[in-house]
Amino acid sequence: MISNYDCLCIQDEIQNKFRLIYLMFALCTEGRTINSESLDQSDKLAMIQQKLIKKENLANAIALEDGLVYFGEMENGERNGYGILIYPNGSILEGNWINGRALGICRLQYSQDEYYQGNIVNNRFQGFGEYVNHNSSIYKGQWENNEKHGYGEEYFKNGSIYCGNFIRGMREGEGVYLSSNGSKYQGQFKCNQMDGNGMIFWRDGSFYQGQFQNNDINGYGVYTYPDGSQYQGQFMNGKRNGHGSLIRYDGYEVSGEWKGDKFYKN
Repeated sequence: MISNYDCLCIQDEIQNKFRLIYLMFALCTEGRTINSESLDQSDKLAMIQQKLIKKENLANAIALEDGLVYFGEMENGERNGYGILIYPNGSILEGNWINGRALGICRLQYSQDEYYQGNIVNNRFQGFGEYVNHNSSIYKGQWENNEKHGYGEEYFKNGSIYCGNFIRGMREGEGVYLSSNGSKYQGQFKCNQMDGNGMIFWRDGSFYQGQFQNNDINGYGVYTYPDGSQYQGQFMNGKRNGHGSLIRYDGYEVSGEWKGDKFYKN
């Protein structure tokens, strides 16, 4: 059991955490039409605050190993039902518990700017969930064993967007990447990089279809220029290199070897 002094300290900590959560909610909804889902979340937070910061409930808080503190529903000496786990670093895990482990839809609040909300199995992110870090990106999609795994969508702070497959936390397989500079890549990824067959479109109207490797144009492909000219052949690190043919917009054609993006010989 925890002393009355410790209860007061926990009470202050919880109140401060809820203030942060309400501040985040207010900032996120400022100037917007609040939908029913947001209202439900607001009502839920209010109910949790009223229920849990009561002194009689905090008096039943349990101090666990490594500085963890839990208060909520218990059964047979284990966390079972709804409860909140407070970590020494201030993070709060809120949700359902079965036999001492988080299970189901939960929310892990790291800080005012960072949280995970979604399915948790055996204390790990599993299934669909949303990870928000206002300083970097927002991810909505599938998780496995605490890693992005399966289909997901990631929205970056700089405006770039990725929609596609993830394997063990990395972009892997088929996907679409919309860059903040206006370009669009659609195709295969490997270890977070463009790798395999794909297409890329630029804002000036040019586009390329063919092979990629190491996040660049490498291998055979077809590059179409804004004026309609077209090069078909080999590329190395984004430049024409190897055998290829250039057909200009006026019909003139040159075919042969290229080196460093320049025509080398017939």
